[in-house]
Amino acid sequence: MRRTIVFAGMAVALGCAVLNGTTSAQGEAPPQLTIFTGPQGGSWYAMGGGLARLFQEAGVRASSEVGGGVSNIAVVAAGRGEMGFTMSVVPPAAARGQPPFRQPITNIRGIGTLGPNHVHIVVAADSGITSIAELRGRRFASQPVGNVTTEAFRLALEAAGMREEDLEITRGGQGYGAAQMKDRRVVGFTATTLAPSPAFLEVAQSLDVRFLPIDGDLRARMRQLNPGFRDGELPAGLYRGQVEAVPTVVTDQLIFVRAEMSDAHAYWIARTLAENLDKLRNIHVSLAGLQLADLAQAPGVEFHPGAARYWREKGLLR
Repeated sequence: MRRTIVFAGMAVALGCAVLNGTTSAQGEAPPQLTIFTGPQGGSWYAMGGGLARLFQEAGVRASSEVGGGVSNIAVVAAGRGEMGFTMSVVPPAAARGQPPFRQPITNIRGIGTLGPNHVHIVVAADSGITSIAELRGRRFASQPVGNVTTEAFRLALEAAGMREEDLEITRGGQGYGAAQMKDRRVVGFTATTLAPSPAFLEVAQSLDVRFLPIDGDLRARMRQLNPGFRDGELPAGLYRGQVEAVPTVVTDQLIFVRAEMSDAHAYWIARTLAENLDKLRNIHVSLAGLQLADLAQAPGVEFHPGAARYWREKGLLR
């Protein structure tokens, strides 16, 4: 009888430990995951829906919400959601309280990355515009304040010796920019997004377009303004009529959570992503080549300890 009681007590203690996420070897599924993504019509928004379905299939109540790479940091840090997408250029600025952040935000931790996001700047081919500097005075679509696109485009203009006030800027998501351009209400639009992006595919099917290069001194100045950028390109043939590769800058897409999330929940998220890598690759065409070693990265932000434990167990993190 005494032995039975001892074993029962041990079982209860172990069960409690599993429930509070302290000793579960496999992690613990969170009760829910609200994922803040990007604007409607963009790659992030579609990807967030696919990621939510993946978590639902794993038994978690999950949903995706419209968001932006900058605003997602503030929203998740404040506890209004469990997870978000951002880019590697954003957390360092948030931690230092640099614009557009009004105060430091330090309770963000990484789970992994989904690959590079490319700065796209497209114009109608018949506009005659061949460089960012030639956008001066033209009506052009950017995105709302709170999106990484807005900051990336602001820095591209600054690198070219201009400000947003030098253009006639209209704001909306990628779908909005594509619609405005197709209706000839703007000369072009921009997004920092996964490539290929549905919005740019759509506009390139409707119009003859030109993607403006970010190269040479312009690219170097953007890297000086924010070291989170690195060199990249839009490969030749990515969009209709784009016969040559277009140099640009890229920033890596991060999946992040609050630092306050339990280690067991963060471990479960990382494990679920890794064990469903094939499903993850099918969420968006840009993820088709995603490798486990790519996923197990968190540039620009500290790993959540729970996620770090999983990646170390897989031999992908020291």
